[in-house]
Amino acid sequence: MNSEILYTQDTSYFLAEVPQKNNYYIILLCLKGNILIKIGHHSFELGPNMISILSPGKIFSTEKPTADLEVIQLHFEQSFLNKSFVREEIVNQLLELNADYPPVYFLEDSFSRVQEKFKSVGNELMMQSAYHLDVVRLITMEILYEYNRACEFCLLGFKKNMNRNYQLTYEFKKLVDKHFTDWKAVADYSSFLGISAKHLAEVVRVETGNTALQIIHERLLLESQYLLKHTTHSIKECAYKLGFGSPSYFTRFFKNNTGLNPNTYRCQP
Repeated sequence: MNSEILYTQDTSYFLAEVPQKNNYYIILLCLKGNILIKIGHHSFELGPNMISILSPGKIFSTEKPTADLEVIQLHFEQSFLNKSFVREEIVNQLLELNADYPPVYFLEDSFSRVQEKFKSVGNELMMQSAYHLDVVRLITMEILYEYNRACEFCLLGFKKNMNRNYQLTYEFKKLVDKHFTDWKAVADYSSFLGISAKHLAEVVRVETGNTALQIIHERLLLESQYLLKHTTHSIKECAYKLGFGSPSYFTRFFKNNTGLNPNTYRCQP
């Protein structure tokens, strides 16, 4: 990203068929269409009238964008907002996303208002009038306040409807995101959670439609794809970095899940 902040409606700027990791924030406002986004242990659909934030330093990927997808985006580093007159701790609070929930919210009555704020950012950056970056910082802060307001509203209802199985599934997913290189068996997680592997597997299957082992393998695969495409680590280095006992074990795992061996995948455009 060359400028301090980027405004765009070109979806290629955030589409990631191959897992990637950015060093900046992306705020997404969906106007039309749908797309599946996976980031960290969350997997969610972004659709019309929804807002989302993708945080830096987290591997994410996108799947199944519809042909009519229209998403306004703001790309910026936190240092851009820190140049404003707002105290840094307030900026930190606004950008601190609740890791327990997917970072996507439906804007009910506020969608048109938020859309106008995005357009105002685009106009300021295009016109480049005096103090335009200061104005853009303030408008971006307003958008972040709108995001956090939508977050609070949605979570109030969300927590009321959240049952024990849902909580257990999300605890499991958080643990997978943290320990997937070391804990590769369902029993590793069930032991930490104080339940049987069978009970954890049943709960996860009912809540997600996937097996607990599939979720562990998906996270491993995501990290594998990122390392193969975005680093110069050898296959052997990737294998040990991911906690596999040998490069051949890693190669078998990768081929079983993708149909390709790691070298073939790495060489694909």
